[in-house]
Amino acid sequence: MVEIYKMGYDVWGDNLPYEEYITMCQASNKYKKGKWYVLEATDTKQLLSSLIVYELNFSEDKIVKGIGSIATPLFLRKNGYASLLIKETINKLEQEENCNNFFLYSDIGIEFYKGLGFIVLPNDSQKYKDSVCMYYSKENDIDSISLDIPDYF
Repeated sequence: MVEIYKMGYDVWGDNLPYEEYITMCQASNKYKKGKWYVLEATDTKQLLSSLIVYELNFSEDKIVKGIGSIATPLFLRKNGYASLLIKETINKLEQEENCNNFFLYSDIGIEFYKGLGFIVLPNDSQKYKDSVCMYYSKENDIDSISLDIPDYF
């Protein structure tokens, strides 16, 4: 897990000393609530990207997940690893759990996630100034479903 936490240190470290940041991640209740997915090189087993998925089932008839903490080591970014991991994770959850509703909060701008099929929720549905809530579904248009917009996860 330390290797996974390390991937996001430059973005989420908030100027904390490295050891303090890792300790904070290890103690995080938020990180314990989700399920981590990783992409690794098949030959070397090097971790290439990671993300966490949270259960957001606040609808009785729909399975809803939140994707967060998407990270790739700094020296491996811009190689498509995070995109591949997001696509594969969504495909897995669609097939194995019949999940067709995904939310995420983007802290890096919207274009990266729009390229993966996510849409930006309308301004009146946004809850935060610095993070944009986005939605993805192959089956449902955001206007055709009635889901509460999740808090940042």
